[in-house]
Amino acid sequence: MAILGPEGVNAISRVAPIHLEMRTAYVEAPVARQLGLHDGQVVQATATVVNQQLKLALNEHIFNLPLQPYIKEGDLVQLRAQLLPAGKWALQLLHTGNFAGPEAPQAAIPTRLNTLLFQPGGFASLLTLLRPGVLESLVPPVQDAGELKKRITAQRLSMGSLQAQTLKRFVLGHSKTSEASLAEGEPVADNTKVLLRLLMAERARVEEDSGDTQESLHHALDEVEAAQVQSAQNLRKGELNFALVIPFRDADPVALHFEQKGNKPGQPKNPLVVNMHTQSRVLGEVWLKTTISNNAQVDLTMWALNKDVADLAKFNASELTDELESAGLRMGSFQVYNAPRPEALEDHPPTEHGSLVDTRA
Repeated sequence: MAILGPEGVNAISRVAPIHLEMRTAYVEAPVARQLGLHDGQVVQATATVVNQQLKLALNEHIFNLPLQPYIKEGDLVQLRAQLLPAGKWALQLLHTGNFAGPEAPQAAIPTRLNTLLFQPGGFASLLTLLRPGVLESLVPPVQDAGELKKRITAQRLSMGSLQAQTLKRFVLGHSKTSEASLAEGEPVADNTKVLLRLLMAERARVEEDSGDTQESLHHALDEVEAAQVQSAQNLRKGELNFALVIPFRDADPVALHFEQKGNKPGQPKNPLVVNMHTQSRVLGEVWLKTTISNNAQVDLTMWALNKDVADLAKFNASELTDELESAGLRMGSFQVYNAPRPEALEDHPPTEHGSLVDTRA
């Protein structure tokens, strides 16, 4: 059996979730609760065809959809759960997962990759686990526990003495997946995903798999791998979409997200956007959006829940402008808001990460 890691998705075309042939089934709230649906979750149902009507069986519930020419009796189809404003739920048909019979137009994308491709972004679990000392405290009392703790601590940077070159090395070190290194015959250096897997393996070896902790570790690993898979898909389209979390020894972790749309001939070069987010227990929750245009102009927008932090940022704006100019950059604008970042507001709890629901089980 071939092992297909995140790098392997370069050979797979992602199925776009919105097409003219997409269909939606609507679900009442009580049924959604029985199914355990979460907003953004991808679930798997079995297709049956009765009197030219497509019926999808999800656990003990049946949903009707118009017949699709590429779905046959016994196929497994995937649906994304979406919470609607009125309280109802929608199950959006994404694509088929497996095809029954010899007339399948293409091989099915592995289930694990499907889950990662459609998983909502973000690092809710990882940001909590990478707080100073948290991962280290989860190492079980085994003979080589001290060595694993040292490896975890060695991955942490120091916020108090952070240098640009140190940050650059960390980011570049996480831009290449372990699977890619193995495929090229290179040694695999420690990174967040490697250490998470080692920790999970050690806990499983001594049967120390308490429910909440093990679930958090699995969720964090899903977040890391989903970011890698989705980054590979965007890179294939000529776009930059790279996200990671930086752990510190002396501060709460920071999530970074680099974005740049692909450039088109005859049009201005798209800017590089760097988004930063931290849930600091000292500064409060902070978001920073940095837009770099023409390799010279920098536009900054900051949101901070703590008023003192927002006021301090405004006070130091002129000093920041001077530092940028000394580095050959020009400050275009600097806006500070004592409020949460608008797109960070949620009308409902965040999606629980995890494997898609297999109704055959």
